[in-house]
Order: sequence, then C-alpha cells, then structure tokens
Amino acid sequence: MLINSLKCRFLSDLENVVLKNKKIDKKIDLNMDKIFKSIRLEEPKNKEFGDLTTNAAMVLSSQVKKKPMELAEEINKQILSKWKFVESVALIAPGFINFNLKDKFVFESLNKIFSEDKCYGENKSGAGKRIQIEYVSSNPTGNLHIGHGRWGVMGDVLSNIYEKNGFDVQREYYVNDYGTQAKIFAECVKSLYLKRFGIKFSYPKDGYPEKTVAVVAEKIYESYGDKFILNKDEPATNDAEMEKISIDMMLSFIRETLLSIGVEFDNWFYESSLYKNDNFEKAMKFLRENNLVYEQEDALWFKATSYGDDKDRVIVRGDGNPTYFASDIMYLMNKKERGFDFLIYILGADHHGYISRLKAIGKSIGMNSDAVNIIIGQLVRLVEGKEVLKMSRRKGKGMTLDDLIRHVGKDAVRYFFSMNSFDTHMDFDLSLAKKKSNQNPVFYVQYAHARIGSIIRKLREIDLENASEKEISEIENSSAGFCENFLLNMKKYEFKNNSERNIAWVLSLFPDIIYDACKNNAPYLVTQYLYRLSGEFHYFYNHNIIISKNKVNMIRLVLAIATKKVLKNGLDILGISAPEKM
Repeated sequence: MLINSLKCRFLSDLENVVLKNKKIDKKIDLNMDKIFKSIRLEEPKNKEFGDLTTNAAMVLSSQVKKKPMELAEEINKQILSKWKFVESVALIAPGFINFNLKDKFVFESLNKIFSEDKCYGENKSGAGKRIQIEYVSSNPTGNLHIGHGRWGVMGDVLSNIYEKNGFDVQREYYVNDYGTQAKIFAECVKSLYLKRFGIKFSYPKDGYPEKTVAVVAEKIYESYGDKFILNKDEPATNDAEMEKISIDMMLSFIRETLLSIGVEFDNWFYESSLYKNDNFEKAMKFLRENNLVYEQEDALWFKATSYGDDKDRVIVRGDGNPTYFASDIMYLMNKKERGFDFLIYILGADHHGYISRLKAIGKSIGMNSDAVNIIIGQLVRLVEGKEVLKMSRRKGKGMTLDDLIRHVGKDAVRYFFSMNSFDTHMDFDLSLAKKKSNQNPVFYVQYAHARIGSIIRKLREIDLENASEKEISEIENSSAGFCENFLLNMKKYEFKNNSERNIAWVLSLFPDIIYDACKNNAPYLVTQYLYRLSGEFHYFYNHNIIISKNKVNMIRLVLAIATKKVLKNGLDILGISAPEKM
C-alpha cells in the first residue's frame, strides 16, 4: 500500500520527531490517540495541489502551542525534507502541507503489479481472523425483490474484499423457516396443492400472492403426486412434511436467482435448527444462570437496557411461545460458539432497531464491542427514463430480481448495485444499464479492459522492429524475467507527460483502495476506483501513441498491460466479467 504505508510512517515520525521534545498538557496528552486519528494523509481534491496533502499542522498546532504555518514548516524540515522519495513540498495557509513524490518512486510501484499479478492489491491485515458475513436472508416465502439483489451483491463483494485483506470469511444465509410466516406460506401451498385434486381448502386471507405460491404447489404436485394427501375425502395433508418441502422448494428458486448473479453461500443456516436437540432449553438456562433475564407479566424478558439497548425485550410470551428475539439471541450465541472473531449482519432498510438489540446480545454473552457489526442496506428504486417502476413483493406485482437480471444482465446488476454506499438509497436506471456506450459505467470500465486486449492482439499481428511476440507475452504474463530485468532497468525513467504519470499513480493506489474498502465496509470504493482508472486509461490512450508503424513504445505498453491487470483484479472482486473483445 502506498498512501496507508506513508501515513503510518508519517504518524510515527510526527510522534518521534515533532512531538518528542514538546511540553504537552497532560490532559491533552491522554487524548493524543484520538487526536492522531483525526490527522489525514490523502490525495487532495484538486490534483494541481500535489500527490498528497495533510492537515497535521492544523490538528496539532494547539497541542504544541505553535501557529499552524509555523508547525507546517517544522514538519517539512524535520520529516518530509528527509524523505528521499519526496520531490517537492508546498505549505498552504492556513496550514495545509501538500507534496509530490518523485517519478521514480511512482514508476517503481508498477513492479508490484507484475510480480504479484493476480495477487496485486491483497494484504494480510486480517490474517488469522475469522469473520462471518450474513446477508440477504429473505424469508423463503416468495421471489426475491430488487433490494435483496442489492444486499446480496454488496454482501458478496464485501466478502471478496475481506478475503483480499487476508480474513477467513464465511458467507451465510439465515433461513427463516420457523414461525408464523413459514406456516402461512405452507397453508397457501396446501390450498393450491389440494385444489389440483379437487379438494377445497380455503386460501389464507393474509396469504402470499397466488402467482408465486402456484409455482411451488405445481412443482410439488409434479414431483410427489398425491403423496401428501392422507384422506382423499378430507382437506388433510401431512402438514409438517409439506411445510418443509414447500420451504425447501422456495429456497431452491431463491438459490437459482442468486446464482444467476454470482451470489453463493458457504452455509445456509435454518432457524428451525435452533429449536432442535433441546437448544432452546439450554439457551434459556444459560440466560437465567447469568442473570440476563427476568420474569414479568407472565413473560420472560431479556435485560437489553443493561447492555445499551433502548428497552428490555420479551423472549418468551405468556403462552410459552418464543418470540423472534429469542431466535436472535440463540443465533448470535451459535455464531459465537462457532468461533468467529467478527460478525457482520447486512439487513434491510426496515431493520434499524436491530442495531442496538444485536449489539446488546453480543455484549451480554461476552463479545467485544466491535465484534458485532450491523450494516443497514437502503432501498432501490427502479427508473426507466423519467418513469418510476412499481415493485411489490407481497402483492406479487412489478419487477422481481429475476426480471431485472433478464432485463439488463448479470454484469450490469452487480456493477450498479456496487456503485453506492450501503446507507444510501439508489435509483437503478434500466435505460442506462442497457446502453452500449461510455455513458454506461460498467460498459465504460469493461471497454477499457477490452481496448487493451485489442492493442495486444494488434501487436501480435504485425512484425515489430523493437519487440518480439515472446517479449509481448512475457509482459502480459508477468514472467519472472520481465519483472527482474525490464522494470529494474527502468529505475531512471521519467514520465514524458502527465497522462503517463497519472495512470501510473492511479495504478499504484489499488492496494490502498482494497484496504480502505475493507476498513470502511465500502465496496463502492472499488467501483469508483475502476471507473477512475478507466477514465485515466481512455485519456492516456487517446493522447499517446503506443504503436507507430512497426514500433511499439514499450513503456506505454507496460502501462497499458498494467492497467489491464488491475482492471481484471478489480472486476474479479466485483464479480464482473473482464471481456477481451466488445
């Protein structure tokens, strides 16, 4: 990593050089960790201000009792002027420090792209840590809606990002197959199933859309015939077995939908399993023995307010039946027992109340405060032109996730769903997603990759004077000989123009993006980066000659192939194809 590594070094130098001999107020000194966290070392918004900028002088001025500009001069003199890879420094009022890195330093970063190849961008920050990421977890009572698709894609991409940061990741889908909704769905299936045999059984008034349920009922009829009918003269079936078959059948449809956009899970965890083998009784015993519950009004309450929640919550009703919250407790206890260091829940927009209650459960059973993380995924609105399309899973109307995938394709679905932060609403523009032009961001990124592929194909079709097909292959395939010889001999290279340097600079930032995307649970950083890199390449390609007659500019070819490799690595993280031709 370039920026994050420099920031670690910069903060260390600040502490050891600038602050070492300063008399800092003891009260302030106790908060230095917090103060240091507010120091930024990052790219300036305006590229003309330099490669990097820091607010360190302004953050620390009051602590060392110096004016920001005076402290900025001291930081430059004692730290940056001694960094051999810094080209120039500018001090800007009221205390910003902007600086540029030497071309040699930027160019040498290209070596890692070729030497690490498919592993470029990865780090080991999460080595030895197990994390479970649970997402989608839609009730198996109907087709997935568009929001489920967004959370599924972002959960999958986030899992990829954590893996690239060295974490041991488990992807999990929580199957809500226990309780009222599962029983209502089974009753709906039962009604339509019996109807196939001329047996009347009323359809539940609060049931699910017949269009959705009919697919399951028909599949059961085709697969099992009259197996579930106990008495042909009565509306009787083997309800328990039919409920299980109905849920499993609906889950198979959900699996197919998710697979069509490349979303898979390591584990499908059934809520019903929490109530088997005396698990419920054991969990209640644990809660009582650890003084985590109390009885009131014939119900059993969890002491949620003792652990940060806004109110205590019922876990067993007066009639002896467990609430949904009982399942939440047992499920989190189960996750802890499986040995995960960190848990991430990606929940729907209507689950804000779950943040405090899940964290309360985690604290009550001895988990660290940062071990349980809840991400709330916001809703998606489909638009086509100026028209807003209707969606309703419960009513069975509007476009489903399956419809969306058929409409615009897997790549567009995954890219568009990865474009924004989890906590922001998004408009999915169907018209834009279908365009085969640079206006469509996924097309724009994929075209950059394909464009470089066409350059390589062209080189192999002509008789080059200054390079052989073998040399081209060595560059493309990151051969050891190329990495050791060509790039090492280019240490003194100076970029011929800004577009060469800019693309090399952006390429060097990819490892930082992967680290920051993990640290901030922000898949959109990868999407934004790929769009930026593609823009830099398209500009570079349009303003630089790579092939002239029978000669190839080797440096520019290296930059192009490096771009292709990084685009491929980034698209792999997003689960999107990297086409060679378009």
